Amino acid sequence: MKYLYYLLTLGALGVTIVHYTREPFLPASALTAVVFAAVLVSLTLFFLRRCPGIAHGVVWGFAVSGLAVELNTNMTHLLARSGLEWLGAAGYAPFNEEVVKFLGVILICTCVIRPRSWLDYVFVGVAVGIGFTAGEDATAFARMTADNLDSDSAGVIAAVVIRLVSNPLSHSLFTGLSAYGLSQKQPVRWLSAAIAVHVTNNLFPSLSTAFDDAIWPVLAGMVVVLAEWVATIWGTIALRKKAAAHPTPSPAPAHA
Repeated sequence: MKYLYYLLTLGALGVTIVHYTREPFLPASALTAVVFAAVLVSLTLFFLRRCPGIAHGVVWGFAVSGLAVELNTNMTHLLARSGLEWLGAAGYAPFNEEVVKFLGVILICTCVIRPRSWLDYVFVGVAVGIGFTAGEDATAFARMTADNLDSDSAGVIAAVVIRLVSNPLSHSLFTGLSAYGLSQKQPVRWLSAAIAVHVTNNLFPSLSTAFDDAIWPVLAGMVVVLAEWVATIWGTIALRKKAAAHPTPSPAPAHA
């Protein structure tokens, strides 16, 4: 099983690398993507340095990010023929993304590490979400910068602001939920909950494209983003308190 994990990781990385070669990267967006990912990943590795499997989680999340974007893009093209492209972000995208991220949590927690408590599962999920965000945001920076008609710098600044405001920890929140369910032997229930939260997060921005003149999807989307930020902050504080109350001096040994 451990070899299967490495094989799947390499395969996903290959798809993601090919994906990035097709994206319209400009010097500004490429530099921003690298810096953003470096900061995000470095902070994650620092704050979760005592937790097992974190580096594996980040690598898996990044590896499947391009694969997920390719799946989402292809499905969007199919839906566009029926005028239903707005269903993409709130329809199949959350399912695709949460399933491939959750697969990584399962493989890492069964093939690579021996989790000591439910916290180890959740922190692996958080790391997978961080890696996925680093990859997904690189695609967003490339496309939003290329689409900006004013200048590359204006496009990349707008892209960074949008991605920061919309919560760069959202994927960690989603995958953390499903990882917690895995630790409680209730994977289907909590994976479904993660998908539902993800759908809610994407629903109103998608509806705003379907109802161009309506203001209510924008307002509802702002409420959802605010609620997500509150949940993320609360979850971060709660996890830090739990981790402090249950210190683990050394990482769990890896499987042979």
